Amino acid sequence: MDTTAVKTLDRLVEILDCFTHTQPVWSLAELSARLDTPKSTLHRFLTGLEAHDILRRDADDKRWRLGYHPVIWGSLAAESTTLRDLAKPIMVDLVAASSETAILTVYHNGGVTCIDLCETHHPVRLRMEVGTRRAAHAGASSKALMAYLPEEEIQAILRDRGLPKLCTNTITDLDTLRGELTKIREQGYAASVEETDPGAWGIATPIRDWRGQVVGAIGVAGPTMRYSTEKVQQYVTLCRQAAAEISTQLGARTTNDE
Repeated sequence: MDTTAVKTLDRLVEILDCFTHTQPVWSLAELSARLDTPKSTLHRFLTGLEAHDILRRDADDKRWRLGYHPVIWGSLAAESTTLRDLAKPIMVDLVAASSETAILTVYHNGGVTCIDLCETHHPVRLRMEVGTRRAAHAGASSKALMAYLPEEEIQAILRDRGLPKLCTNTITDLDTLRGELTKIREQGYAASVEETDPGAWGIATPIRDWRGQVVGAIGVAGPTMRYSTEKVQQYVTLCRQAAAEISTQLGARTTNDE
């Protein structure tokens, strides 16, 4: 990274660090004095951050506040770290019980990201890396998360990203997708066969936190050469158990608590 880029990044971090619990709102003049930066220069930084919803300027008082994007980052970071820590030993057990790769995913900003995985020892297995980002409408893990999103978020995904065909069985029809998401909510798990990768299938179940909100999904995936109806039912049971264990550790209430 060149020196100019580093200096720009440093300045952006300095600006964001000004927004604290004790002083969450600033005027342009106040920030200019605090950072010893000309208003014209600072305004360019502020409007750039505003364009990415990192900062927002109130329409009435013209003062600057943090936008929604940092909230998403903070929530994602907290949830991802906790999920990885809690899920790792459970994922190891899931791989041992299923003999397939276990995958941990979270939803963020229109897509689904793999935040951890535990690979099977089978030489033929699904290839994925931590950090892989997938569409929200295709694949068991993605659909297990999309099914529990607020309706306005689902609408935003459909509007901004559509339903592109990624593999043989990708759902590209809106009514079909709506029916699939309803089915997932009713049965509590998602399944897929060749929706994102040729020759791959998977099962995934949602993970809930202490608020009862879905914060992630855990699933297994493998090649269709090892696919069978019996294994689907077996893996559904295993994934449900794994999700329940993680959810309990996140403070989710069990059935007995209801």
